[in-house]
Amino acid sequence: MLPSTFAQRTALTAHGLLILGVCVRNPSPLSVLLALVLCLPLLGMWRGKTYTFAWASMLVAFFVAGYLAEGYARPETRLTAFAIASVAALDYVALMMFVRFRARETAAARASAPAERTAASDGASH
Repeated sequence: MLPSTFAQRTALTAHGLLILGVCVRNPSPLSVLLALVLCLPLLGMWRGKTYTFAWASMLVAFFVAGYLAEGYARPETRLTAFAIASVAALDYVALMMFVRFRARETAAARASAPAERTAASDGASH
């Protein structure tokens, strides 16, 4: 399995868990709205669009910061807030690793493509 495929699957799983955690933790209209915002990048993530993973990481960074701040500010909800912040942090890391691995794989594919074309054209001309 390619590293980008593993990162994509990890990001999709963590993102789904984050959506679930946001909805279950505090079932209110605001939580549903936040979950809907998190649903925006799902299609692009499913299709493996690098740009979507990049901007989704910026979106998830706010969730990491928000749940960490809530965990420190409200001791009675500390455990659940830190748990959701941990899932959001895992999601963030997986999103960023997908972008990095996909860039490396694309660069490697581009570097090997001219060499393959040159070898194929040399063999065809003889």
